Formats: sequence, C-alpha cells, structure tokens
Amino acid sequence: MKLTEPLTRQYIASYWAQCQTLFTHRQADLSGLSEIDTVGLAFLVQWSQALAAEQQPLVLLTPPASFYPLADLYGVSSFFELTDTPAGSQNGTE
Repeated sequence: MKLTEPLTRQYIASYWAQCQTLFTHRQADLSGLSEIDTVGLAFLVQWSQALAAEQQPLVLLTPPASFYPLADLYGVSSFFELTDTPAGSQNGTE
C-alpha cells in the first residue's frame, strides 16, 4: 500500500479513517512521504501490532529520513521489517 500524505498529526485522521483497509496490507510503501512525526510512528506501530496478531510483520518500503531517528529514539525498529536503512541507524539491531 503506497502512502502519499505525510504521517503527521495534521494528516493522521485521514489514515485512521482507512485503518480497516490499511491494516490488512503487509507492506507500506513510504517512498512518497516527506515527513513522519511521533503520531505517524504510533500509527505504524498500531498497524504493525494488528499484523503481529496474525504472525505477520509490517514491511516498510523506503521510509523517509525522519522515520529512523524516531524509531531509534522510541526503540520500535524491531516492530518492522525495513528496506533502505541508512548507514548509522540502529534499526534492526535492537
């Protein structure tokens, strides 16, 4: 599923309105996103948890640069399978 609006407080209501559909997808293509904040990260964690109940990981394709420091700060990198992890990020090492 390709996400196109920033995963930020300003846009999160539209994502929550679609969560029944979104949370059935195993992949989130974030390549079109310019920004993610803590509210957006929490949304991705909820999505990941919905899939975890079915023993499936959420795969994040090309997250924006703002994702990595947030995921590292909150220690949630292990909730996701990540692609395009930048050098220096601790993702996948927790």
